[in-house]
This record gives sequence, C-alpha cells and structure tokens, in this order.
Amino acid sequence: MANIKKNDNVKVISGAFKGKTGTVISVKAGKVTVKDVNVCKRHEKPSQTNQAGGIIEKEMPIDISNVMLLEGNTPVRTRIVREKGKKGVRTSVKTGKAV
Repeated sequence: MANIKKNDNVKVISGAFKGKTGTVISVKAGKVTVKDVNVCKRHEKPSQTNQAGGIIEKEMPIDISNVMLLEGNTPVRTRIVREKGKKGVRTSVKTGKAV
C-alpha cells in the first residue's frame, strides 16, 4: 500500500528531477503525477476537449518510489497507525505526528 495520496506535497528524491517539490495530481498503479515535474511536450490532434490541437505541455507520471511525502519542508517516512475500532492514520516515523 502506498502512503502517497492525491493533493499531498511531495519531494522527488531520485532521478532526473531530484530536488523538485510539487503537489500530487494523481496516483495510479505505482506511478504518481506531480504538478510541474516531468513536463513533456505532446502533439495532439484537435478533439472536443482540445479544439485547437497543437503542442501542449503535460505532466507525465514518475515512479512512486522516487518521491517522499513532505511534512513542512522535510521529507518523511510514514507508517499507518491504527487505533482500536478506528481507521488507520498516516503518521511520521520520525516525529510521530499525523500527516
């Protein structure tokens, strides 16, 4: 189970975009799409959603293992802490605070 969810702030910890931070747009099958990270230019034909067509810039997914969740400005590891009769909460391993 991945501890990264949509709208989380993350930092890229390895790869070509190491050091960049951003907000998670989507999480699918071990890949995350982060705003303003791994931006590629795509040639698209005109369609109903994009009537002009042309060259657009689009964020492409990167592997989920290459990002870490941010708590404030520091990347942290997380774990799920369950209380009796309640759903688990993501907490920081270092500080023990809920993220």
